[in-house]
Amino acid sequence: MAPRRICIVTETYVPDVNGVANSLRQLIGALDPAEFRVQLIRTRPRSDWQPEVEEIWCTGMTIPMYPDLQIGLPCSGLIRQAWDRFQPEIIYIATEGPLGNSALKLALARQIPVLSAFHTNFHRYSSYYGLGWVKTLTLNWLRRFHNRTAATLVPSQEVADFLSASDFHNVHVLPHGVDCELFHPGHRSSGLRQQWGAGSDERVMLYVGRIAAEKNIPLAIEAYEQLKQQHAGLKLVMVGDGPLRQQIEVSHPDIIFAGIQTGEALARHFASADLFVFPSLTETFGLVTLEALASGIAVVAFDMAAAHLHIRTGHNGALAEPDNNAAFISAVDSLLQQDLLPVGQQARMTAEALSWESVAQQFGHQLEQHLALARQHSSRVSSSLV
Repeated sequence: MAPRRICIVTETYVPDVNGVANSLRQLIGALDPAEFRVQLIRTRPRSDWQPEVEEIWCTGMTIPMYPDLQIGLPCSGLIRQAWDRFQPEIIYIATEGPLGNSALKLALARQIPVLSAFHTNFHRYSSYYGLGWVKTLTLNWLRRFHNRTAATLVPSQEVADFLSASDFHNVHVLPHGVDCELFHPGHRSSGLRQQWGAGSDERVMLYVGRIAAEKNIPLAIEAYEQLKQQHAGLKLVMVGDGPLRQQIEVSHPDIIFAGIQTGEALARHFASADLFVFPSLTETFGLVTLEALASGIAVVAFDMAAAHLHIRTGHNGALAEPDNNAAFISAVDSLLQQDLLPVGQQARMTAEALSWESVAQQFGHQLEQHLALARQHSSRVSSSLV
């Protein structure tokens, strides 16, 4: 049997540095080429990138709050030409922007089944930028978009429950995986720790992600400021970039900013730390949580998204009640007082059970299921016309 032809449409993809881009690349890479042939329609990459599958590049526009990301502009003509040549059997829309919307309209007109993904809590982000009044409008728009697709795939049951309660239809869980070969305790670097000024008996707290308001960065800093008085030599390393970085660098010169890191360099930063702190309250998943576990370091996070699924207090990290800052800081403190070696070993064991190959198999099952439903629908329509 010839491979199924699937077209994936996304506003963000590598070399962009974010969870959606990284997880989408891992998913595509884990699909069996004997079963699926992939065409990718995306915004034009803004740095050097060698495509690994067929890529169609569309024009993007920078987002004011996210200068490192783009919104894909509608490009129905380009999509039409690509589909005329590729003849996709099913469409997967990974982001809900104008590019995804133009693909959805064309797919519906051509009666091609469409699955969509819900990765980012845009409706929650708005409150961090003084735009809380648009929260309901945003959620309403997202609902209309996703309910025009055959199913919406989300990374956790928590998100599935929220969307189902908000009248989103046909919501299914497709979990994220983690690359346990790249993210590995073996990448721990004494040289990198020396750059940070961290001795062998001193602890390093690590944050990886966008340095922006919606990531609740001030809480990580508050935890560090409180606990460095009790834990001599404690360091806070922040990997990433964003609108708050310059302000924090000025007000907290003792915090170590490593900038954006990718690939093996990122893996070294994870493995060379002792404790990963993730104070975000806006995640639908939080892939960095799994990357920290795979790197063999303990995780402190709020009891939600990926942390809710995979972190067990006293086992591989510590959880705090959402929105309880004092509990979060207390969780960090409790781990800093422990021997973190066995906690890190348990973290690694947790990650080893989560492979992208398993996720890709689940994704393939979803595709086959909806292709079968589309064939049944087409057969019923044909019969009714006879």
